[in-house]
Amino acid sequence: MEAAELMRALSRLPVFSAFDERDLRALASVTRVKELEPGEALWTHGDDAEWLGGIVSGPLKLTRPQQRREILVEVLGPGALVGDVAFSLRAPYPFDVVSLRRARVLLVPVRVLRNLLAQRPKAAVALTVELAKQVMQLTRRVETLTAGTVEQRLALALVGLADRFGEAFPGGVLVPLRLRRQDLASLAATTLETTSRRLTAWKRRGIVLPQPAGYLVRDLAALRRITE
Repeated sequence: MEAAELMRALSRLPVFSAFDERDLRALASVTRVKELEPGEALWTHGDDAEWLGGIVSGPLKLTRPQQRREILVEVLGPGALVGDVAFSLRAPYPFDVVSLRRARVLLVPVRVLRNLLAQRPKAAVALTVELAKQVMQLTRRVETLTAGTVEQRLALALVGLADRFGEAFPGGVLVPLRLRRQDLASLAATTLETTSRRLTAWKRRGIVLPQPAGYLVRDLAALRRITE
């Protein structure tokens, strides 16, 4: 990635938008561009938090191993930050971050960024605002996991994925994420068995069809009605 292109990519990320051209040039000079293949890990929970990542393209999943299985915490797309919690807490990474499709991530050295933020209060405020947004998103996720029926929670998870990652496709909206049914169960705070039964029922009703590339939502309006 050329230096000018790298600067533009950095400026599109909320946390870096408050930096001026000189600062962006300085950050660009030390920023790495990481290309990820499907299934490739950006880092693993417990690793030292040396980088703050900004997603340029491709979806990444945040997972946490628990009792011999993997719990899906969230799916993030372009414009989102990864490693922000560890950066704020000065702690190791709390999640595994794995690419679901081909992805590109900008990696900014934490040490350099901390030094620059100490000199740029405006940029530090921008980061604080971005972190507050992340907290609000997590709060909404917790509310989703504790409210409504299992069917409503699963529908909310699929609607959210369709809104963020959905692509127009013959017969509906394609969610091009190869998520296992266990992953959807994690997002909806339910069991694999319940998720499988619900997806089978929705398939019979022509609402959602599993596809090799993800899930085809044939009736998004019906799925939204379920959430209500």
